[in-house]
Amino acid sequence: MKSFRAANALLRTNSAASNAISRAAPLVSASNTQCLFKTPQTQLTAVRPFSTTPIRPAKKDKKGKRGGGSEEAVEEAPARGGKKDKKAGKGSSSKDSSPASEDSNNNEPKDPNRPVPSPETPYDLSDLTYAFDRAEKHYTDLLKTFRSGSRFSAESIGNLPIFPDKKDTSVSYPLRDLATVAQVSGSGRKWSILCFDESSIKPIMSAVQKSPDFNQQPQRSEENPLELTITVEPERAEDLQKRVKELCQQWKDKLRAESHKRETLHKKWKTAGSILADDVVSLKTKVQKLQDDRMKVVAQREKEVCQAVMARK
Repeated sequence: MKSFRAANALLRTNSAASNAISRAAPLVSASNTQCLFKTPQTQLTAVRPFSTTPIRPAKKDKKGKRGGGSEEAVEEAPARGGKKDKKAGKGSSSKDSSPASEDSNNNEPKDPNRPVPSPETPYDLSDLTYAFDRAEKHYTDLLKTFRSGSRFSAESIGNLPIFPDKKDTSVSYPLRDLATVAQVSGSGRKWSILCFDESSIKPIMSAVQKSPDFNQQPQRSEENPLELTITVEPERAEDLQKRVKELCQQWKDKLRAESHKRETLHKKWKTAGSILADDVVSLKTKVQKLQDDRMKVVAQREKEVCQAVMARK
């Protein structure tokens, strides 16, 4: 019985084992098939996706202003520089044009009788002497009008320069050569200007109107077409003295302007190599001496006229 039991046990164990093997066979075959059809796997590296953030204009402008390294800041630099260049250009043009503006402001016509300076004879100051003489004659005639006690007298009105031709102001005649001046009877303020010829009426009217002493438009007489009348106001002695000083100051300014014009010409000659630096210094001394002599004449004339005006107070 024991032997049969052992056989049965063996049988049982073998069947169980076979059953276990048969049951496990599909799993093994399945696993084997899975291994046979399994595709090789490749290793993939993780790559960060590329993305850009949109640039906000407001922030970009602020960075450009603060940092100064943005493209807009670089582009704006030439524009700002351009504005500075324009301003600099304006400044340079104004400086360069200053001598031209001084010449353009000088409305005095060229006198054909005035000597022309030359670098070949730099020490010849006849042109400056001529200008000083002409200024002295002009202002001396004006100062004579104050000796009579008033600028409005037959002599003062008769000394008024008249230019027959507007284009050629180098030719002038005193009013007394073109008309007679007389005070209207019964009136101490009204003066009559009787022209010799009708062609002198317009130049006389223009000269009286432009004159700072009269500054009025002469009235034409209804009875006589050649007669002009002007009305004047009496002046106090203090006002006359003030006007004398102002006139003498204009005379001094005229002398200084002529001297400066000649000294500027010396510098141009030196730049061109026509004269030496020592010549410029020597010429400046001579021009200054000539100017000082004329300044003494102006001071003496001013003193004399002021004393005459205040003596009639």
